[in-house]
Amino acid sequence: MKKLLVSLIIGLFACASFALAYDDVPPDSPYFYAVEYLRMNDVFPEQRLFKPDTLITKSDFIRYLVKLNNPEFKAEGKIKLPFKDTNDNSTYAPYFDEAIKLGILDKRDEKAEPYKKLDLMEALRLLFHSQSIPIPTRYVYSEMPYKDLKNNKAAIPLVMRAMEFDLITPQKLDYVGIYRRISKAEAARMIYKMDLVNLKSPSSDSDATGLDIFDLPLQKIISTYQLIQSNFVDRDKLDSDAIADKAMRAMTETLDDPYSAYLNPKENQAFSDDLDGQIEGIGAYLAVEEETGKITIVSPMKSSPAEKAGILPGDVIKKVDDLDISGLTLYEVVNKIKGPKGTSVSLTLDRNGGAVTVNVIRDVIIIKALEYEVKNDNVMVVRLAEFNSNAASELQEVSEIVSNNPKIKGVILDLRNNPGGLLDAAIKVLGFFLPANSEAVIISYNYFNYTQATAGKGDLSSYPLIVLINKGSASASEIVAGAIKDHGKGKIIGETSFGKGTVQEVNYFLDNSSLKLTVARWLTPKGHDIQKNGITPDIEVIKGTGTMADEQMERALFEIDKMTR
Repeated sequence: MKKLLVSLIIGLFACASFALAYDDVPPDSPYFYAVEYLRMNDVFPEQRLFKPDTLITKSDFIRYLVKLNNPEFKAEGKIKLPFKDTNDNSTYAPYFDEAIKLGILDKRDEKAEPYKKLDLMEALRLLFHSQSIPIPTRYVYSEMPYKDLKNNKAAIPLVMRAMEFDLITPQKLDYVGIYRRISKAEAARMIYKMDLVNLKSPSSDSDATGLDIFDLPLQKIISTYQLIQSNFVDRDKLDSDAIADKAMRAMTETLDDPYSAYLNPKENQAFSDDLDGQIEGIGAYLAVEEETGKITIVSPMKSSPAEKAGILPGDVIKKVDDLDISGLTLYEVVNKIKGPKGTSVSLTLDRNGGAVTVNVIRDVIIIKALEYEVKNDNVMVVRLAEFNSNAASELQEVSEIVSNNPKIKGVILDLRNNPGGLLDAAIKVLGFFLPANSEAVIISYNYFNYTQATAGKGDLSSYPLIVLINKGSASASEIVAGAIKDHGKGKIIGETSFGKGTVQEVNYFLDNSSLKLTVARWLTPKGHDIQKNGITPDIEVIKGTGTMADEQMERALFEIDKMTR
């Protein structure tokens, strides 16, 4: 949510006299500050009565969020909403359209329920979506005192984060009240509190903008920008967007974290295109070695131009064409390598201490989640290329084939050269191999940890299982391999995996730029931190060189044959 630094609000609320907007929200009301705050930001229409006890609808709540996220928003133009239960000519339609752009609503949902009276759970979800705050769907948690959370464990992270921000207060010591519908006044208070998370209360040491006067680094940043804009000799030639972009990039670079980055609108669009499952480039996954900063090939995609040109996992990129990439960010290098189908790019690589130059012809890369085949007439081999949004649905098809074929006695899950992907996809994949509600991964934030659990039925959990990994297996692949190893549900064969144990969150800005920030670490269910360490296989098989044989797959077939006898 865009923070609104309204110069009047702190000073106004400290005064003894008030210019009241609503007769039914007096100064001694617990909701007065919240309602006045939203009114001054033109969220509410000018009228005598606010009707604070009226239950709020989803459309009104979204209107509040949109107005606070984008103060310049104007409800105009023709609208085409994707939902079955909305009216494109309604007064709420422009707000719903803007809410989709801001990430508050998901256009993939079948219905939007504009006139639904919001309960506390739904209001918190929408509020956190407006802030780009990630919330898990299922997990295991213990010692939670609230009775109304015991049968709705998905609500626990919402409640924890809401209490941390002082957005809600439990109705009783053992009861939150997550199912009750909320009033307009309660909704106003929640939004007000959320918008003040980075501000100070009226009684704190703050200046007229609401910023902490003792936050000297922040004051330096703001003052520098203001001095440049007002006093620089050639201020008419200044590019404010360029100044902001370079400042954002400099701030993220000081974090010394290869996975945190500022993406300008062009870079962000390229990043979004990659998530759509079709790109033009060479077809290779890249990462940054945390200690050295070297940009490394995690793995080439199967049958991609990169694989055909001989690029290998572990190759370190030194040059793109004739450009030395030293000092460039991962995203800058990616954008140098990507390009239209049919064009070529030359990569100078460091391979085991020796220089190798590879010319690659770019092509359209279609990213397919998995492939499968039956080996020895009784083993299902699933090669999972990445954890995208289609991984679980494609695995569901494989699961049905296995269940309908009585000859199949075991499963090999091949995660070699799988660089990861979506956390949610990894949890869904684990839902096929572990019993329902099994601990899948521990996510460790600054303020709390939570253990996310599987929601699947464990359709393949009764079959003997082998998981293949190598140094190109990273992130979500390591979540899956680590959970299966910790639960003892299968043998891990191959090489120690890449070792990426951090979680990134993408925050989008209104100019279509974004901040990709490392916000948490993940641990295996038994608490093992794999950052830089990776997952160690139960049976180590190093891939040989100079041979076409797949020793790792051969060993997997041998082991699963022993398990199925």
